[in-house]
Amino acid sequence: MRSAAARDTFFRVALSAVGMTFVLAVARMRRMSFRDDLGLQWPTLGKALLWLAPFLALVLLQEFFWKATGLPQPQKWGDKYNSFVKATRVLGMVVLAPVFEETLFRGLLYHTIANTSLKEVGAISITSVAFAVLHFQSGFRFMPFVLANGVFYGIVRYSTGSTLMTILFHGLGNSYAAYQRLSR
Repeated sequence: MRSAAARDTFFRVALSAVGMTFVLAVARMRRMSFRDDLGLQWPTLGKALLWLAPFLALVLLQEFFWKATGLPQPQKWGDKYNSFVKATRVLGMVVLAPVFEETLFRGLLYHTIANTSLKEVGAISITSVAFAVLHFQSGFRFMPFVLANGVFYGIVRYSTGSTLMTILFHGLGNSYAAYQRLSR
């Protein structure tokens, strides 16, 4: 069992790394600017701080609705994984998945769609739905939360021009999810 769990963990981590390499290769082939087109730039400090309160409000609202609707709490990892596998899972959840997913959805795809007749609203809508579909393995009842996160990250990308902000918020949200799984 442990070896299967370790293989699954390493596969997921590798998938994020390969996906990130693919996104950057596509962007390079299309001669996209990592800074301007993919949004790999920091916003001004004022814009960054402006989005901190809405992010915290989103996290608190989701926690409230999660409990109010009776959804089960995330399953604790406990003794299911050894320390190395837990650390690898946390790295994947907190760093690699947010970097890959945000660069793909709020970077490459957002830029591509926003430059069509669908504009920014279409880019936010389509990337949010695609983001939610990517997370379908979490279960249908979890989808509204992922969709809300996708819309929020899309609005942040639109408002700040920064995918780095969405990576940061996504990583912070996933840090909380990792904490829930690691706590006793």
